[in-house]
Amino acid sequence: MSQPESSTIAALATAPAPAGIAVIRVSGPRTRLALKAIFKAAHDPTDDPRRLVFGRIIDYKSGDEIDNALAVFMPGPHSYTGEDVAEFQFHGSPALVEKILQSLFAYGISPAEPGEFTKRAFLNGKLDLVQAEAIADLINATSEHSLKIAGEQLKGRFSEAVNKIGEPLRDALAELEAHIDFPEEGIEPKQSEGLVQAMSDARTKIAELLKTYAYGQVVKDGFRVLLCGRPNAGKSSLLNLILGNQRAIVSPVSGTTRDLIEEQAVIGGYRFVFCDSAGLRDSQDPVERIGVELARERIPWADLVLFVVDASEKGEEWKTTIQSLSGKARKIWMITNKIDINPQAFGTFFCESHICAQNFYLSVKTGAGFDALTEALVEEVKSSSADRAQASQIVTNERHRACLTSAHEALGRAIDAGRRAFPLEIVSAELRIALQSLQEIVGKTYTEDILGRIFSKFCIGK
Repeated sequence: MSQPESSTIAALATAPAPAGIAVIRVSGPRTRLALKAIFKAAHDPTDDPRRLVFGRIIDYKSGDEIDNALAVFMPGPHSYTGEDVAEFQFHGSPALVEKILQSLFAYGISPAEPGEFTKRAFLNGKLDLVQAEAIADLINATSEHSLKIAGEQLKGRFSEAVNKIGEPLRDALAELEAHIDFPEEGIEPKQSEGLVQAMSDARTKIAELLKTYAYGQVVKDGFRVLLCGRPNAGKSSLLNLILGNQRAIVSPVSGTTRDLIEEQAVIGGYRFVFCDSAGLRDSQDPVERIGVELARERIPWADLVLFVVDASEKGEEWKTTIQSLSGKARKIWMITNKIDINPQAFGTFFCESHICAQNFYLSVKTGAGFDALTEALVEEVKSSSADRAQASQIVTNERHRACLTSAHEALGRAIDAGRRAFPLEIVSAELRIALQSLQEIVGKTYTEDILGRIFSKFCIGK
């Protein structure tokens, strides 16, 4: 829907830091006038839309020149927001950015709120809500796979999948309401079976989408890995090897790591979040005891626990420690480190399958066995996808998951009511809830609260 009475807004569209070029974006009904007021050139950009024009940006109050710049005018509705849009490109000094914005504000242009340009694009029908959210995901993507999924959603592929699920449900609802309006017509058994089947098919497709959420969260937010074990097993050294830099302090002194150290890495195109923790042992040192407690509290957070064992350790205290994690961790892999010191570790260090899903043997010092570990980590992420769905049909957003869950539950109630020959009004009401939930995903129905929560997470200028 268009907003002819909306204000005209402006904001920096590039990063707020010194750079070669900075870009300020303007959108709204007074964009043409703002261009004429503060940009002076041999050719008026509004006379030659979508072409960069070289000129000078002027301080609206004083008339002084601020900077040489390029300007482009993009008339609505064929622009990003659907409104008249202008962009200025100039030298990327934060001081220049501030002066140019102040010149625009002096003319009467308003500062843009976070995500306001994209919000206007949505309200003007340039994007649906999934595509709008995908823009934020694309900007924040940190791995190849998160980029791919966000790109597919921006193209409208996920929205298309949701709309296809809803299409037969709209037909079913229309048929139901026709029978409610004309009860003398009655509904034949075959018609009733067809309606129930249509709802069942849609519910199955929704369930398939919901299965992808765990994988989608891993791709978007990262696969969480906790490194734990007894002191001096080589946890911090392993973290440093994974990251390729000396992030954690490594020392022969036991108990060096006291706090949690969290870092990210991209392996095989996937984002991982690694957390190093204090060595698990009983300690009289009050600071170390806090670190051990933090490590144990972190266990439920992890998608995977890497329990690191020192292959040169003489006793078997590690067995008691690893058993204490059983039942608390989602999944444990045992990593036997320092095999360069004790090559016999292959036969003596092993964690049973009822506690550990896999056993790995490596030397952080020489790098032996490290590639096998990283390859296994990538495969673990891949296997978290229930059916290896296409990137266009992966749920990454909690709002989408909640709406799909609501639709799935409502369809379950509608199917049950249909099979038990409940009044058609009950089936219709539940089917309407399911459809509204699907429509909420793409933004065919929305509230200001929903829009506020979505666009407040955007950066200013987008």
